[in-house]
Amino acid sequence: MTIEKIRVSIGSASVLGLGSLPQFKNPPTTCYIMTFKEGHCLANCGFCPQARSSKSSIEKLSRVNWPIFLFKDFLTKLKYLPFSKRFSRICIQTLNYQENFNDLIDIITQIKIHTNTPISVAIPPMSKEKLKELHLKGVQRLGIALDGATSKIFDEIKGINVAGPYTWEEHFQKLREALEIFSPGFVSTHLIIGLGETEREVIERIEELHHLNILISLFAFTPIKGTRFENIAQPTIKSFRKLQLGRFLIINNEKNSTDFTFNQKGEIVIINISKKELKMIIDNTNAFYTSGCPGCNRPYYTSKPSGPIYNYPRALVENEKIEIYELLNKFVN
Repeated sequence: MTIEKIRVSIGSASVLGLGSLPQFKNPPTTCYIMTFKEGHCLANCGFCPQARSSKSSIEKLSRVNWPIFLFKDFLTKLKYLPFSKRFSRICIQTLNYQENFNDLIDIITQIKIHTNTPISVAIPPMSKEKLKELHLKGVQRLGIALDGATSKIFDEIKGINVAGPYTWEEHFQKLREALEIFSPGFVSTHLIIGLGETEREVIERIEELHHLNILISLFAFTPIKGTRFENIAQPTIKSFRKLQLGRFLIINNEKNSTDFTFNQKGEIVIINISKKELKMIIDNTNAFYTSGCPGCNRPYYTSKPSGPIYNYPRALVENEKIEIYELLNKFVN
């Protein structure tokens, strides 16, 4: 074993019993870990504390702290975790640096020795041969984040306009290559809402990705002090709720972009469902929960516990259902 250190999200570390950490009211149902390197990532995404030019703490990814632990201690805690605390999956966040693939393979290999918990990996673009090797090593699901809903926004947040190493074309190419290797529905991406895109552009992108059998997750942009985008505001909760509902309808109810009416600003003004259907969706589905791999609840990744909560890490309580209905009922028939 060559890996010595690993970063573990503070919520996952608490469940594992790593260090003297408080118990969380809504603990993570996925174990989130991150490859360790000294210093910042080689990429330069404007929203990310790990970015090359970020002045933010490298302890953070989004608004979550990721303290460092010895990898062997993490493996021991994972192996002997009580059944009642077992995670639904393990998700490995992979920074961009020269040795990242070798580190990732080592991490996966050691985890597979200690547990049969399904593994997801979130990676920067890698060669098709490396994608194949990840699949052969037992990775169940693989994600490559677009982040931007359009190619223009992509360039502005993680591509050429921020001196980043990424291109829109390469990201899409690697997602398509991953689809050839992993089963349909086992390749994912996510979009960050609140970086200048229109609601129409998000709905059309969700539709395109869904038709490719790519799983789509939505994040609300979160300003982090020390990042390039620290002064950009979060999206409105109304806009985010419309897009969560839109994602759900496209993925689960076979709706498409023609079921949405947009104004000249690209805002959703009508969604082609009834008020009764809306109430049923709010009451009986996970449309407003965290979207991601099965077993992923990412508690408070982009929301403060005090609110507003963008992605719910748990079932909605009654007043939350009422609040969402009152926010959205004016946009349905």
